Amino acid sequence: MKKFLFLSLLTSLMVLVGCKKDVESVTVTPESATLVVGNTLQLKATVKPDKAPQDVSWSSSDVTIAEVSASGLVTAMNVGTCEITAFAGDKKAVCKLTVEPMKFTVNGVSFDMIKVDGGTFDMGGTPEQGSDANENEYPVHPVTLTTFYMGKTEVTQALWVAVMGVNPSLSQSDKLPIENVNWNDCQSFVTALNQLLSDQLGGRKFSLPTEAQWEFAARGGLKSKGYKYAGSNTLNDVGWNSDNSGSRLHEVATKLPNELGLCDMSGNVYEWCLDWRDTYSGAAQTDPKGPSSGIVKISRGGSFSWTIKGCRTTSRGGNPPADCKADVGMRLVLQ
Repeated sequence: MKKFLFLSLLTSLMVLVGCKKDVESVTVTPESATLVVGNTLQLKATVKPDKAPQDVSWSSSDVTIAEVSASGLVTAMNVGTCEITAFAGDKKAVCKLTVEPMKFTVNGVSFDMIKVDGGTFDMGGTPEQGSDANENEYPVHPVTLTTFYMGKTEVTQALWVAVMGVNPSLSQSDKLPIENVNWNDCQSFVTALNQLLSDQLGGRKFSLPTEAQWEFAARGGLKSKGYKYAGSNTLNDVGWNSDNSGSRLHEVATKLPNELGLCDMSGNVYEWCLDWRDTYSGAAQTDPKGPSSGIVKISRGGSFSWTIKGCRTTSRGGNPPADCKADVGMRLVLQ
């Protein structure tokens, strides 16, 4: 009897083994996809024949752009392209993935927000600035920032009008950056924008960048190559300044972006920041917001009418919050 049972089990096992097939193919659905930063997509892998082992493993060619879980769930991390690969046996299949910036539309005007992964950097007159660094850029000090999103371009006049209904700029055209707005005007704009897009923000809010956020993003964040200006050591490649602008504003995003894909962070118009201007401390800081009071609000980046020296990533400008100027505008942060 025992011998009979043993032979029966052995026969059954041999039948099962005989039924197994090698993997002939694996396919991924979809074969290509586009995601917005922060969004997810569930990929499906199909292994043929059905009797082949169905075990599938997943891999991303660039986890800084997109991550993939053991079940094939893709999470878009940063703007760029990569391949998500499914492996089954000795076969594989690929989904070609494109990750785009976070996009918002208000009253028919769209704008992109680019993810700036958090990290630690040295803020102030670091060595690449050479002798151009001013006294108020010292001491250099370590700053740690939480992840945030920053506007790909300066706020355009078209976006300002879509939110506020009027255009205060002295030189007017939809694709030019907003200018002739003071710090208080920018706060009103941000409040109105948050109200208009509240259903899309999921509890997040737009604001002006802190000075530290602005400098970290201008330097290229974690992708920084240590340039003197935002994206290059040659200012004319990335920014409109007093040497190349013809003494006028230019449309946004007509110069090369920096390492993060942010445009015009050197030149075109100065950009208001949240902080009151004060002297730096040498102490390490985390998500600093500047002093609680002051006389001058920080502005950064230089402008079409300003010197090359003032367009450096570490140069610190500023004006009283009620002042309007033809070369001062703003850029958004979302956090």
